[in-house]
Amino acid sequence: MADKKLLVDSSIVIDYLRKGCTKKTVFYRLTRKYKMYVSFLIYAELFAGKSVWKKKEARNELEKILSGMTILFFDNISIAIEAGRIRAEHGLDLVDSVIASVAKKEKMVLATLNSKHFKKVKGLKLVDLKKI
Repeated sequence: MADKKLLVDSSIVIDYLRKGCTKKTVFYRLTRKYKMYVSFLIYAELFAGKSVWKKKEARNELEKILSGMTILFFDNISIAIEAGRIRAEHGLDLVDSVIASVAKKEKMVLATLNSKHFKKVKGLKLVDLKKI
């Protein structure tokens, strides 16, 4: 695994879980190239899925995946301010604005299956999933 830091969006993890945790997924390929990070907000977003609470095996699989990632916690007001600016300027929802802000402030590349939501944010680096 490389030392490159990668912030993982919930879409990457959800895709992996839905496809049965196979080697063909983007998530699996990313784990071979990056040190994986998830923000506390994405962590919460992943636990907001109904299947996580209806099926114990779904929750166990999610916990197993997340245990291999570093969770980022923030008390930095500049991340909140930047998220507000991103939301106001680009119309992203608040969760996506915070994710973009975290990636920018921490100088991390963001992996997402929803690149159209994020590509208009200046200074935000997205992983090119076609090259993974």
